[in-house]
Amino acid sequence: MKRRLTQALVVACAAFAALLPATSAAAHVTVTPTTATAGGRATFTFKVPNESDTAKTVQLEVVFPDNAALTSVSLRPVPGWSATVNRKPSAAPAQPTEQDHTAAAGAVTSIVWRSEVGVGKNEFQTFDVAVGQLPKEPTTLVFKALQTYSDGVVVRWIDVPQDGAPRPEHPAMVVTVAAPPAAPAAEPAPANGTALALAGLVIALLALGLTIVALLRRRPAPPASPDVPARPGNAGKQPVKAGRR
Repeated sequence: MKRRLTQALVVACAAFAALLPATSAAAHVTVTPTTATAGGRATFTFKVPNESDTAKTVQLEVVFPDNAALTSVSLRPVPGWSATVNRKPSAAPAQPTEQDHTAAAGAVTSIVWRSEVGVGKNEFQTFDVAVGQLPKEPTTLVFKALQTYSDGVVVRWIDVPQDGAPRPEHPAMVVTVAAPPAAPAAEPAPANGTALALAGLVIALLALGLTIVALLRRRPAPPASPDVPARPGNAGKQPVKAGRR
């Protein structure tokens, strides 16, 4: 009896352990990267897996955060999928943006992707979106998603994770907008090579001139001519010219 009880416990533990990887690896709608630089632009990739054994994912709606007026978006085309960008109405006239060359009439509220083919069992699909301009101050952006299956089931990925709390079953996507890194201290600019060469030439010429002056000062003076002393008794006499006899 005791042996059978032990065997039953071992089988139960093995079955529970087999279920753990599948539970921890449960797929969610995710976004990458999860960090961005304040005041800049970013390209986010939304990844949606299919978690149904009998239905396909035929629609994904990503709801944009309310605390960031993201007006400029560019979408990477996905074969077999159509995309609709929903915006807030704006009284200001639409102005084309340089990045995506589209009229930004108002802040984006959501993007909806639809497909008749859809995402099947054990498959996933990614959607790339370039957005800007991000908020200039550090903040947190929460992107909520609604995943629709071909059988009409809608999974709402809208629960905001809280610090210190267990991870929700259907978490929303969170992006941290951080301040740009501090610029490194500027290094002194290297001296101009031509200026250094000219300065070296001037110093060399000055040194040469000083050397020449020093050598001239050290040169000995030429010896003076010796005076020829007059012979005694010849003082005042004129030399006699020899004449013919």
